[in-house]
Amino acid sequence: MKKNIIKDFTFSNKPEDYIKLSFLKKVSKTSVCVSKKTGLVFHNKFKSSSEVLEEWSNKIYNYKETDPKTHSYTDDSSGMSARHFYVLDFLSRFTNFKKKKIIDFACGEGGLLVKARKYFQVSDLIGTEHAKKNISIIETRFKKQKLKLPKLYQSSIEGISLKKKADIGILNWTLSACSEPIEILNSISDNLKKNGHLIVAESSRILVPFKKPIFNYFMANKDSGHTHPWHWSYNSINNIFKVCGFELVKNNRYWDENDMVLIFKNSKKFNQKFKFDNYLKVIEFLKRWNNESKNYKAFDI
Repeated sequence: MKKNIIKDFTFSNKPEDYIKLSFLKKVSKTSVCVSKKTGLVFHNKFKSSSEVLEEWSNKIYNYKETDPKTHSYTDDSSGMSARHFYVLDFLSRFTNFKKKKIIDFACGEGGLLVKARKYFQVSDLIGTEHAKKNISIIETRFKKQKLKLPKLYQSSIEGISLKKKADIGILNWTLSACSEPIEILNSISDNLKKNGHLIVAESSRILVPFKKPIFNYFMANKDSGHTHPWHWSYNSINNIFKVCGFELVKNNRYWDENDMVLIFKNSKKFNQKFKFDNYLKVIEFLKRWNNESKNYKAFDI
């Protein structure tokens, strides 16, 4: 039911509504929980959206620490570049977006924006990004490649209010890191035209074939549940979009791809049917993943 989904995503569940998975203690410093009602996998570790944004902007996404030469995270790495191109190519096979107004929500260092302009010739391009350093990186990247700079907003997603709504939105590897995801999706819906489209990319890891050892997915040495509270299955991510009136129209072969890519229509349809994962099957899946990962351990788990 809808109320159970909302409880999950607002951290208002009671302790008896979910199960903490003690067998994952060695691979995740933050407790991993499974909702009994919906099967959602999450960390019950809440911090406000503003607190989480500050941590991403000033600690995790620090410019000095995002350097491919030191193997630190940057969207200029080959892996992330391939991901961005995949998303844009997937979207291009769904609709011709060359002349449409496109907004990339939480665009990071702007890698997808560069590719949208350079390889897909998108003329009306917008990016939102909370981190001031990332805005500077985007400006530098576009200048170096002699590309027209998109309209950039240094803002949280919730803080954006476009005068003219966009035709297409992009939300890549972001929703799993949002502590108040319903607020995020409501803001996105407000900035898209009715029946406009939103393409979403996330790493699908729950109830699909194992794509990496579990100790390379959760964090054993850092209490990071508040910066990555949600772990998606196909059903769990669809449910939150349904709550916010988005209707799924296309998805990739997420079960055998590294990532899950979904295209939603902003149909404002709030009476859709929900589909939940059986929490016992989710727990059994995580137990198997944990046990089988021991065959590939890089350290004792």
